[in-house]
Amino acid sequence: MTGFTVPGSVHTGHDRAGGLVVLNRETGRWHLLNSSGAVLFEELRRTGDVAAAVRELARRHPAVAVERLTADADALIDALVRRGLLDLPVVQPRGGAGVLMAVAPRQAPRTGAITRIAFACALVLLRLPFRTCTAAVARIKRRAVLGDASPAEVAEWLAAARHVSRWYPGRVACLELSLTAVLAGALRRKRVLWCFGFREDPHTFHAWVETGGQPVLDVDDDPIASTYRRVFAV
Repeated sequence: MTGFTVPGSVHTGHDRAGGLVVLNRETGRWHLLNSSGAVLFEELRRTGDVAAAVRELARRHPAVAVERLTADADALIDALVRRGLLDLPVVQPRGGAGVLMAVAPRQAPRTGAITRIAFACALVLLRLPFRTCTAAVARIKRRAVLGDASPAEVAEWLAAARHVSRWYPGRVACLELSLTAVLAGALRRKRVLWCFGFREDPHTFHAWVETGGQPVLDVDDDPIASTYRRVFAV
């Protein structure tokens, strides 16, 4: 069968073991494929042809019967389609919630009305489907932003977001805090990049902020460059 395509909302990155970490921006869900699954997925992305993908698997695994490879490929393709990672002529509706690594809030020195508004807006936006949320953030930034924020400004907004979050009774994680900093910047007409990525051993997923091509971190955060690989950014 031919004609498979990978949606534009799907972003990927390879891990050191040869596997593939996949973020579906439409649902906010992360997925992990082993090295054989990664070969199949990348061949389908390149050619859209199941037979070509099975031939590539057979070339890499000559001891495995083609019938077994074909059956395994069919099962994986079915799972990929159901999860919105491959498109067919008729695509089932998708939905879901993001799964991202939690970050404990810590008191920050200063807050203000803008941070409180940004935090409230972040909570509302994150109740939307992930694709709708990221599209809304992109539109807000296009309309409001005039220039890049400085690292010092972003660090202050991120710290203020952590401080404001102490009074929220629900769960607060990196997703809420990073979006608050992004929106606080947009309200000041400054650009902050909202980033999503993963690390290995074990695989965990994280959201953070960047400006000027550099991550902005709290003192409690792991270093991004050496720990996380960015898959998608708004």
